[in-house]
Amino acid sequence: MIQMLVACGTASETPQATTSTSDPNGELRIGTGINLPTSLDVAQGSNGYNMLTYGAGETLMRFTPSNQLEPWLAENVTALDPTTWQIKLRQGIRFHDGSELKASDVLNSFNSSWQNLSGAKNFIPADTNVNVVDDYTLTLTTSQAEGSIPYSLANWNFVIHKPAVNGISILTGMYQPISLEKDQELVLERFANYWDGQAGLQKISVKKIPDANARALALQSGDLDLLTNVSPDIARGLPADIEIQSVAGTRMHYVMLDSAHPPFDDRLVRQAMALAIERQALLQATLDGQGAVATNLYPATVGIELVEAQIFDPAQAASLLDQAGWVVGSDGMRSKDGQPLAFTLHSYPGRAELTLMAIAIQAQLQTLGIKVEVNEVADIGEVLEKGNFQASMYSIGTSGDPQYTVGITLVEDAAYNYAGYKNPAIESAFAELRAEQDPIKRIAIAKRIQTEVKNDPTNLYLASPPLISAYRKGSISGYVPNPNDVYLITKELKLNQ
Repeated sequence: MIQMLVACGTASETPQATTSTSDPNGELRIGTGINLPTSLDVAQGSNGYNMLTYGAGETLMRFTPSNQLEPWLAENVTALDPTTWQIKLRQGIRFHDGSELKASDVLNSFNSSWQNLSGAKNFIPADTNVNVVDDYTLTLTTSQAEGSIPYSLANWNFVIHKPAVNGISILTGMYQPISLEKDQELVLERFANYWDGQAGLQKISVKKIPDANARALALQSGDLDLLTNVSPDIARGLPADIEIQSVAGTRMHYVMLDSAHPPFDDRLVRQAMALAIERQALLQATLDGQGAVATNLYPATVGIELVEAQIFDPAQAASLLDQAGWVVGSDGMRSKDGQPLAFTLHSYPGRAELTLMAIAIQAQLQTLGIKVEVNEVADIGEVLEKGNFQASMYSIGTSGDPQYTVGITLVEDAAYNYAGYKNPAIESAFAELRAEQDPIKRIAIAKRIQTEVKNDPTNLYLASPPLISAYRKGSISGYVPNPNDVYLITKELKLNQ
């Protein structure tokens, strides 16, 4: 099947006009509770995600606010045959060091991603042959058909970059990373030679403030200009002079289980856990009923046909625990061979509702005889990377590509498969999904994967939260909330004088 994706402009959504005068020398101060990058090198960890978020990094393709795929640094991407894709680059794109983006730079960037980022090969195989045809043309030839190459070219693992200088990757975005104070502040400045026109701000500073109430107070006092990832309860308490923007998000909140160690090495226990949580009650308790419950690995907002799997069925959950040998004692709690059915559920303050969800889950599981200790930690990444956890709250951005969530969470060596989960049926179906170009067949394969997730869960999918941001009325123009929260900053975003 031959597919062609042609550039359709650089702005898919036009911000509303404003009569206010913008400040071209303005500094936008953003308050967030989520993790800042660990360094300014996109060849490390998930820093590429952060660089996309804050307007420093760019990929060959991207998703629009309406979740449509479009070219970005690429002019077009064409399937020449089932295993060969041709990429035409836009001309005149400059790196932050002033050099022009050429096809050879894309080759080197891909090689860097494959060598340094464990998840990259789950989207574009590391044995892909990248051939530079001319300065603005290259081809990707894979050993087998890879149907999701255009989607994969939008993945943060493939932010186009040159090697870091003094610890800072050389990127192409509208803003250039300048400094990072670990876990405190990221600073970026306007890149004067940006290929798509001048960005609207001189400077962006992103301040990590773990406490949600402190972030809200900083916005009201004028110490911050924009809050991201605002929880509904905080939004509800903001005064009338604060503008609140809410869109249906594509993010997924879930619990990851360590399926390699007790008690979750028993599939029956994991199945019981998936059925024991009343997700609608979680929404009411933590998100004011906003957002959508999740019953499988894809949020309803990304448009992928769903297989209902993790529904609330406490009677069946109890039966599964009985089958697994966890019996209810006189105290109402379950035990097996003298050991209580108990575990620690980690959470983190970056997304305030996660700990609230964890506490609600603790209460729900108590009624089934399961003891849960909730432990909120400042740096969840450190806990997970050590692999020393039983269960943890987590949240990821998702994609309209059915391959994406599987590739970052469920397959072996996936970036967020911290427990080392491996399911041969999912591995096999994932390989098929990667190879298939036909969109109808891809959805059918995705449904098979969802069925396997139902049979052998390692993650408990909870909810897709709303994406809420807040700023003082009239202070900002050109802001278009994107359901995919990897794209926060656009060049149209300005501060008003």
